[in-house]
Amino acid sequence: MTKPAELNPHAPFLRKVVANILMEAGWLHGTFHVPERQALMDYLATGVQLLKTTRVRFPGEREVLPFVALRREAIILIEPSLDEEVEAPGSVGRTTPHPVSCFLLSGRLHGTLEVLINVRVSDFLRQQMSLLVLRQCVFVPYGEILEGPKSRRMRVVILNMARTLGVAEQEQPS
Repeated sequence: MTKPAELNPHAPFLRKVVANILMEAGWLHGTFHVPERQALMDYLATGVQLLKTTRVRFPGEREVLPFVALRREAIILIEPSLDEEVEAPGSVGRTTPHPVSCFLLSGRLHGTLEVLINVRVSDFLRQQMSLLVLRQCVFVPYGEILEGPKSRRMRVVILNMARTLGVAEQEQPS
């Protein structure tokens, strides 16, 4: 946890959230500084157009940049660190898991979407504003197989719906 007391004594305590970030340039690695009592999803959902990110490394680059302001709408998805709580406890309500596939420019994201009980996936998606949380995900570039060497497994992702081509509901496994 950090507190920027030297700049503003009333600033909130911040926790560091390390994340992999998919953008058109590829997978970046960086750190968000999120208020201690705010869920990552709530932090990202604010109307701020630039997200402050530190210790950023762009794909294929050795240099780690101390600070980059990432354009919120340029982010396709965020894979937070393993120990990060993405949503505030109890904020989702009673849900059932549904397997979905999200079509992105660079590939297909398979994952599990928690949908409110007695709500169809299509109706749930229609109500979502800009970000979607998927769990137990696999990102597969087009033309590759699900278990192939180019696929990427992720515990949880936050998907920018504005950067998706579409979402398909998959059949429930038997």
